[in-house]
Amino acid sequence: LLLFDLDGTLVATGGAGVRALNRAFLKVVGISNAMDGVRPHGKTDPAIIREVFTLRGGSGRPSDIVGQIIEAYVEFLPEEVRLSPNYRILPGIPRLLQFVHDRKDVTAGLATGNVERGARIKLERGNLNGYFAFGGFGSDAESRTELVRIAAEEGSVHAGQRIKLEDIFVIGDTPLDIHAGRACGFRTVGVATSDYSTTGLEAAG
Repeated sequence: LLLFDLDGTLVATGGAGVRALNRAFLKVVGISNAMDGVRPHGKTDPAIIREVFTLRGGSGRPSDIVGQIIEAYVEFLPEEVRLSPNYRILPGIPRLLQFVHDRKDVTAGLATGNVERGARIKLERGNLNGYFAFGGFGSDAESRTELVRIAAEEGSVHAGQRIKLEDIFVIGDTPLDIHAGRACGFRTVGVATSDYSTTGLEAAG
């Protein structure tokens, strides 16, 4: 079972998600440039939204406001992804996913901090959704470790059998991906396709 992170691992959206979140915060709570100073890498969408409120002095925001911002975010995201000039599928990904798809002894899922609707929007432009029938998402759990665990459970359901811990691999571009996979007892693979070097990923395990 291979569980893939999305942003920086499968695709780079050229900042589409940040722009959509900025528009969502402005629409729902009137905060301009909400994402300034926030590093979203490896975090779940709900955690990113709560971090913005903490930075802006509003950590006590109720969950319904978080939900409203997510709704606005997925409303703006398709346009931002479609118009993003720097959207790209990362090198080797289509060939790798097709190779996995063609094998009978391997299955692939998502383990991403994106809410599922956001993840599907980001993958749609690259025609990658068909490779992922299941996953764990930021809409399943705010904790990355928990969503990775959920992704593995979904993988077992999809495979029709319990998958051994040593046969589950979490693949991502940030130390948070590695930490979450290791916390679940899974194997981890760091890919230096985004902001973290091989040295930084090796240090994370």
